[in-house]
Amino acid sequence: MEGEGSAESTRKISTPIVEVYQRARKRIESLNEPGHSEEFQFSASRKIQYLSGVAANMGALALGIVLSWSAVALPDLRKDPDIGPTMTDYQESWISSIVTLAAVISTPVAGIFLEKIGRKRSMQLFSVPFLLGWLLIFFATSVSMINAGRFLTGFSGGSFAVTAPIFIAEVADVKIRGLLGTGFDLAICIGQLVIFTLGSFLSWRFYTLLCAIVPAVIFIMMLFVPESPLYLIEKGDDSKALHSLMRLHGATSSMQVENELTDLKRSNQRSKENSAGWRDLISLSIIKPVSISMFLFILQVVSGIDPVLFYTVDIFEAAGSTIDEYYSAIYVGLVQVVAAVAAAVLVDRFGRKIFLILSEIFMTISLCTLGIYFYLKSQNNDQPPEGLGWLPLTSLIVFVFAYSIGLGPIAYLLLGELVPQRVKGLASCILTCIKWSISFVLVKFFNNISQALGREGVFLLFAAFCFIGLLYILFFVPETKGKTLDEIQQEFSNNTNDTSAKNRNTSVNNATANATETDRLLPKDEDEPTKFTYSSV
Repeated sequence: MEGEGSAESTRKISTPIVEVYQRARKRIESLNEPGHSEEFQFSASRKIQYLSGVAANMGALALGIVLSWSAVALPDLRKDPDIGPTMTDYQESWISSIVTLAAVISTPVAGIFLEKIGRKRSMQLFSVPFLLGWLLIFFATSVSMINAGRFLTGFSGGSFAVTAPIFIAEVADVKIRGLLGTGFDLAICIGQLVIFTLGSFLSWRFYTLLCAIVPAVIFIMMLFVPESPLYLIEKGDDSKALHSLMRLHGATSSMQVENELTDLKRSNQRSKENSAGWRDLISLSIIKPVSISMFLFILQVVSGIDPVLFYTVDIFEAAGSTIDEYYSAIYVGLVQVVAAVAAAVLVDRFGRKIFLILSEIFMTISLCTLGIYFYLKSQNNDQPPEGLGWLPLTSLIVFVFAYSIGLGPIAYLLLGELVPQRVKGLASCILTCIKWSISFVLVKFFNNISQALGREGVFLLFAAFCFIGLLYILFFVPETKGKTLDEIQQEFSNNTNDTSAKNRNTSVNNATANATETDRLLPKDEDEPTKFTYSSV
């Protein structure tokens, strides 16, 4: 009874965000089953599905704006007569990093609201503090007000990172699910490009006010889309789920979407039966794929991508580049968008591992080049090396492109492919919190590390981490191209079974050797030979 109570408490710990993730994944799997392919799905019109996808991905665009707002705002805040004179380096580090700390907190909170009030209403709810956060920054007369606004926008943006992908997975057909799903990462990149562009031409208060428009648009757009039918089924409201399906598929009769409703009920039942808890992560066949995903997430952060995107203008200004630092930031944002599109097109064609390897190679080279540039600058009385004014922009463009076409998107892709379905929700929650937490520490103390090691030292340190990442990927990350999810999981299970089999064989051999030695030492009875038996483990 005690064991049952412990198991029950374990399941409760992992809900509700874990169950939400698991059901979203089950929704994706059910749509890919032979009986649920696109030719069996009725769809007279997908307009509402497209609208739902765009509305949810607007949250990703808003998140991208939040993440890189400090890159263009900090230089402007230093010049502001009300904020600048009293703002310290310590306060600047909080303005940049507090959004990642807020995102850590928002991850489990978003899961609770997803389960309690639904996907659609959760996104509407989170758009309200999103709007209030931007308005608080716009009217700020102190750094404290800015930090409060940044916390609200970071919390809301982190919530959309949980809610939007799940909502899209549950409302989109097979035919357009990939398009709408990959649009999330692309929207983040577009959001960063938008804030780089606005920050290059407008005052910080003006472009902050424009940022407040995005959550308002999200709230309005959500008024015109239905709730996730899978969520409604989970709540036992089949009639509303049927109405939602009819709207999403443009159906005029409930009979047209009855098969889809049945599929969703079956998917919901399977997700309940296959729920997992913390103890499931202990299994060796699960620890290995989860650890691979975890290290890839860590490699994302320690590559230095967050400091680069949070302090873009400051980095170019410190480099003394011959190209305007604000225009350089725009070029970086534009390259990031192009790379995100290229990744979506090329990864399935050429494989995951090759792009991870190339990504780490070029990230290492570009960061080494940037580190050497800052070293030469420090040896030249802090003046840019003659004829190398173009090098900082080129190095960061190569770095951002390499990250955005490889390590950035593929780490998330492999999370979905490597980790077993029954623990995917729990693992996703844990890994997301780990990533945001490390990102907070790195962004918060980036300036401190730069002062201790110098700009050249910090970029060479990032390059070293990228080189370590290259070695890890070469030896430990498997290729998943062309393999089904079942085949991938079977490989991990086989590796675990092979290890167990070796252990069993070792035990058998040892037992045989012991038996032989004992047989040799003990006295024999010629009429009744001694028999030795053993049981293999």
